[in-house]
Amino acid sequence: MSERLPGSTKYSIFVHHQKTMYMKRTFLLILIIISACFCYAQQKVATYIVEGPLSDPTMQGETIVMVNYENPETVNSAKVLNGKFQFTGEVEVPFLARIFAGKHYGMCIIEKGTITLDLEKTHTTSGFPILNPGFGTPLNNEFANLKIFVDSLSYEAIERLNQLQKESADNETKAKQEEEIRIKLRKIIIPQYQKVFKRHTNDILGFYTINELSKELSPDEMMPILTQAGSYIMSLPSVQNIIKRLEKLKQTSEGKMFVDFEGKDENGQPLKLSNFVGRGKYTLVSFWSRSCHGCRMEIPIIDEIYKQFGNKELEVVGVAVNEGSISTKKAIKELNITWPQLFETGSQPYHLYGFSSIPQIMLFSPDGTIIARNLHGEGLKAKVKDVLKP
Repeated sequence: MSERLPGSTKYSIFVHHQKTMYMKRTFLLILIIISACFCYAQQKVATYIVEGPLSDPTMQGETIVMVNYENPETVNSAKVLNGKFQFTGEVEVPFLARIFAGKHYGMCIIEKGTITLDLEKTHTTSGFPILNPGFGTPLNNEFANLKIFVDSLSYEAIERLNQLQKESADNETKAKQEEEIRIKLRKIIIPQYQKVFKRHTNDILGFYTINELSKELSPDEMMPILTQAGSYIMSLPSVQNIIKRLEKLKQTSEGKMFVDFEGKDENGQPLKLSNFVGRGKYTLVSFWSRSCHGCRMEIPIIDEIYKQFGNKELEVVGVAVNEGSISTKKAIKELNITWPQLFETGSQPYHLYGFSSIPQIMLFSPDGTIIARNLHGEGLKAKVKDVLKP
């Protein structure tokens, strides 16, 4: 017969009670954690509405799309009914989106709340249309105010530059005035972008300001700004691409050797930039496309340079980017372009030379060294004349 320890029954009951209480507490804790995670998830996912008028008869019954600015893919669609459209959906992290509706176009930040986007309203200054931004939520209101402010000043500057081309002042005076206009514009818009970034160092509006600043500032000027950006911004593929572009920009700055790439000639045969650059002549290279309004503005200036210096002391070459040869050839005929062209280069020049917009006009020395970048207007003419003077 086994011997019972004194009080063993009471001890067993106590132990059983303690285990039961522990299990209950553990179960309750698990429920609390699950509940907390569910509530967090519910808070993280938010509902958004993007709506507005669209009375264009050609768009009635048509489907319009929303495209992610950061990752160009269609994320939502909506039908235009009774002169209106409405996108609805859920968003975890606010993102920048573009809305395409035939000839109408708008841009907004997708975040919690109702966003009003008038695709037909034209914010104008000096007769130029400005991108339609969304209003109605905190980030959108700030984004819209920034966009309209900067675009207004930019288009005013463009109109002033156009007027300068028509004035009878000498070229040196025009070049000086052009530079003054550009400097004045940058002195206003760069601090504005920086001011907004300081309030948004780790969200999608902060990303937008970094993207715009990277088009205006040198690599050395951009690095201190990038070091202030939070982990979300730095994780975005577009920001990593900006960093890579800035590095390429540094590698192809003034004084560096040209970087070669291949396209096609007018007959579809392989043709390289090195067929023109680094062959004993100064070479002016214009990166352009048919759809680029600024590129068209520079054509008369390049034409004047080509007629004065082309095939003698200077080689002039056009490099068509991001379009097929058929489209480029149409533009050549429309604009009466007579200098040689490098066709179908795609986006290679952007990546290799670190620029983000066109026109981009560069001047190369006879051995292929980059003399100057970002040339335009009367400043372009002045630079060529200065380099070629006896």
